[in-house]
Amino acid sequence: MTSALPPSGATSELTSLVRTAWTEGLGHDEFHDDENFFLVGGHSMCALRIVRALKQELGIALTARQFFAHPTVAGLAAFLAETVPASGDVVAHAEAGA
Repeated sequence: MTSALPPSGATSELTSLVRTAWTEGLGHDEFHDDENFFLVGGHSMCALRIVRALKQELGIALTARQFFAHPTVAGLAAFLAETVPASGDVVAHAEAGA
C-alpha cells in the first residue's frame, strides 16, 4: 500500500523554497512559517512576483488564486507537496525546471 502523502523531506525542501521566495518577494525574513502573507507586509503585486518565482523554480502551474488560498509558508508548501510530481526529490525537480 502506498501513501498519498509526500515524503517529509520533500515537504521540508518545499518549505525552504517557499520561505526563500517569500523572503525575496517581501524583502525581509521577519515572518514565521504559519504567519499570514498579508499580515507580514505582503500585497498583491508581491504575491504575483512570488508566484512567478515559484513557477519558474518548480516548473509548475501555480496560480495567484492558489497562492491566496494558502497564505502561509507552511500551507503553501503543503499544497505544493501535493502538486509537485512525486519524484521524491524536489530540488532535482526544481533544477530540471529552471
